[in-house]
Amino acid sequence: MRYSNGLCLAFSPSISSFSPSTPRIIQPTTSTRIYAYGKGSEIWPECNEEPIGLSASFPGGVIPQPAKDLLDSSDPTVSQSATSQTTSAVDALAGTSSIPTRGRKRRAVRRTLSHLLQSAARASTRRARSMEENEAVQTYGVPPPAIDKGPAILTLALLGTKCVPVKHIAAAVGMSVYFVGLASWCAAPKVGSTDYQPIVNMPSLPSKGHVPNLITNPLGASLTNSRVYRTWLRVGALLGLLLPTVVLAQLTLGSKLPAVMTMANWINIGNVGEAKRIVGGPMFLLCFQALTEAVARTALLPLPIRILIPVSYNTLRLSSLQSWAFPSVTSMIPTSLQVLGVANLVYWYANLFFFLVPVGVMRYLRAHFFCVEATEVTVRKGGEGSVGLLP
Repeated sequence: MRYSNGLCLAFSPSISSFSPSTPRIIQPTTSTRIYAYGKGSEIWPECNEEPIGLSASFPGGVIPQPAKDLLDSSDPTVSQSATSQTTSAVDALAGTSSIPTRGRKRRAVRRTLSHLLQSAARASTRRARSMEENEAVQTYGVPPPAIDKGPAILTLALLGTKCVPVKHIAAAVGMSVYFVGLASWCAAPKVGSTDYQPIVNMPSLPSKGHVPNLITNPLGASLTNSRVYRTWLRVGALLGLLLPTVVLAQLTLGSKLPAVMTMANWINIGNVGEAKRIVGGPMFLLCFQALTEAVARTALLPLPIRILIPVSYNTLRLSSLQSWAFPSVTSMIPTSLQVLGVANLVYWYANLFFFLVPVGVMRYLRAHFFCVEATEVTVRKGGEGSVGLLP
């Protein structure tokens, strides 16, 4: 069994029969009957590599000044004068007189010419702007993924309410600088690379242009669409985001509105600011992790760098969860809040050692090797299930 990310072109011989005793030479022909459109022939013209601009409609690629005046000016009087100049120039080239007429036909010609020029300019601008999006659609079959604004808004809210310790902010900044450096190293060309054949240190896509589905979803659709996987993610969102958000909202509003603190009978905290930083620190790192992963997907970083992001932030978050679940002073936070910290600590330990390392890291690395680095991979008989190439 073989996996290959290259493109295969199949050519078939001519349908004419050849005899070893009577050799036959086929002369080139322009006929469209038998030999011109045989199996493997290319009958479609090549696509334009660059968007067609308005200048391609004029001789020599030079837009006349009256046409530029029509595009640049918004005053109808200026547009009419520029159109009349264009019409006069056309008449002069055609050998006709340039006597201005003020009939309805002449005004209709002016409006039509102005409308055609402006429509062509707008269409050219739209094609130029959407060039990158069209390339992404042709590559992945879907538009490029958008960055969710939820983690960014929640991160700013935590910073604004002073729920994040300084050490967590410094850790997030240091991790961001580290990943930016890794991304720059991956995109840097190797020694001996040329402009015609660029070779980077760690490519993120295959060189042939075909992108397998395993790169877009390294975990496999059978895992990401399973009920167990979705349930696991929902439990993590509940423990790591939803419940801490409710706690921080009550602590923040309780310091300003005593009635809210009175309604929450389970909250009995002496130092509210310290409790907010204990709960908000792991939540801040989780939001920053989600934001970093979204940027990495949009920037098309290699798969090994993308899986390194959740592993690093999950490991970094365990130390802050340790101080939440087992504080140095037990009277600092109530028992119910401490139970939530213990639940978070158990969940993220299990997420690191039972999902990210044995499943996520292995499948991401194998997908990168099979689809990007390797040209052809031969798997032993019966080993398809162990290589991680699941649908």
